[in-house]
Amino acid sequence: MNGFDLLIKNGSVITMDGALSKKRWLAVKDGIIQALGDSDFTGEARETINLDGRALIPGLVDAHAHVCMTGVMGNGLPLAGVKTSKGILDIVEEACAKDGSDTLIVGGNMFMPNQMEDGRVPDIRELDRVSGNHPVMLVFWTVHGGVANTKALELASLPEEWGYIKQDGMFLEDKISFYIISSILGTLSDSYFEEMYTGIAKNCASLGMTTVHALEGMFVKDDKDVEILLRIRDELPIEFVPYWQTFDLEKVKEHGLKQIGGCLSLDGSPPQITGCFFDAYPCAPYTRGLLNFSDRHLYEFVTACTKADMQVAVHAIGERAIDQITWIYRQVDKELGIKHLRDRIEHFALPGDEHIKMAAEMNLIAATQPATGDMLDNVNGNLNEAWMSKEKAQIVEKFSRYMDGGVMVIGGSDSPVTLMDALFGIDRAVNAFNPARRVSLDDALKLYTINAAWAAHQEDTKGSLEVGKHADMVILNKDPYTMEGGFTREAISVDATYKKGVLVYSK
Repeated sequence: MNGFDLLIKNGSVITMDGALSKKRWLAVKDGIIQALGDSDFTGEARETINLDGRALIPGLVDAHAHVCMTGVMGNGLPLAGVKTSKGILDIVEEACAKDGSDTLIVGGNMFMPNQMEDGRVPDIRELDRVSGNHPVMLVFWTVHGGVANTKALELASLPEEWGYIKQDGMFLEDKISFYIISSILGTLSDSYFEEMYTGIAKNCASLGMTTVHALEGMFVKDDKDVEILLRIRDELPIEFVPYWQTFDLEKVKEHGLKQIGGCLSLDGSPPQITGCFFDAYPCAPYTRGLLNFSDRHLYEFVTACTKADMQVAVHAIGERAIDQITWIYRQVDKELGIKHLRDRIEHFALPGDEHIKMAAEMNLIAATQPATGDMLDNVNGNLNEAWMSKEKAQIVEKFSRYMDGGVMVIGGSDSPVTLMDALFGIDRAVNAFNPARRVSLDDALKLYTINAAWAAHQEDTKGSLEVGKHADMVILNKDPYTMEGGFTREAISVDATYKKGVLVYSK
């Protein structure tokens, strides 16, 4: 046990192994964990870190993040919390007036019209009036729609059949929204995306995240964002596992990836009345939402991916969309077998009991976002009741149901919808406003460590602190299990982050 590169000792080493054991020290050589122990360490190491009572945990994983959109929205106008159309216009006008050029102006996290105090967002004419020569696109917090001015829509080159969008500039339907967003963002330079990914990687390291499942493509024309990420990802301080949001299997195979999809949206977003349910929306009784793809299309896609030994991930929020994909997965499973692939359902917000049982039987993964459920059901009321019955609103996003049913559950941010911060996600899983949505700290940590690693077929190399695994590790300022008053995000911070034993962040 001599000659280690790094020794970390005198604290709580929270391994997240199968027994959820804790150790007193951990030793690393060549980027790999070589030894852990409970008693005093007696060997030698080139560098020693004294925890002095602090905690060491596995590198955290954000298992569902739209990294490109997070960067674009983060670089854009901050519209979160602005509750009037005039307030939004004032922000746009000020930003455009400061810059006399014709550069693209993007705003993100804008409230939906029904969340605004005046029940509306600025329309195309109002944006044209204050934007000068700038193309302007403002995106709703759902990232499934927004509003644009005339110059931005010119960049999008709308097909003739979508010309009606020019009447008010608003776009809500997924197919149209993703076309407009991707066309406009496709005008940004390669260097913009390179700098954006580098900046996000550094920020993730500062928050203790060493791996991110990056749901990329679809939001930038020709999937330029994915191509750039694949080109530079080995140079970044953390790992991005790309989930390419495309149905083009051959293109993904050419890049040597073993997973495809992400938010391939089988339905849309409930706040936009496009999530797909069995029952009509209480706030819009004329619709249950629409499915975006036929059973035949999805069956042929999943079949082709399964034959190619490719893991599939799709977006399904409403129960009718979940019903569609679980039965597709089941048919392909009976014909070819899919359990070994660990196919994913992103969001999985309102499954029925039968869907949970089927998901457990087929090793399907429920990719959840604890912070989103807490955002929609909080001190201001349960917003889900606008989209479903009160009974269903109590169980939507209640992922303890899935755990109890034997489903593998993982945690992500869905950033930019919520903060790209795994510790914040853990907090919202443990301390959700609605007690029905709370889970134990053990289970919350699993969502962002070993479960997330398993979901990307990486459980042999990361997700827990065990001999033979990569030394992806985070030093926290205190042990999350012994915090006075219980674990909270506000009271915990990251002191250092290591990727394969290399320090990538230090406080």
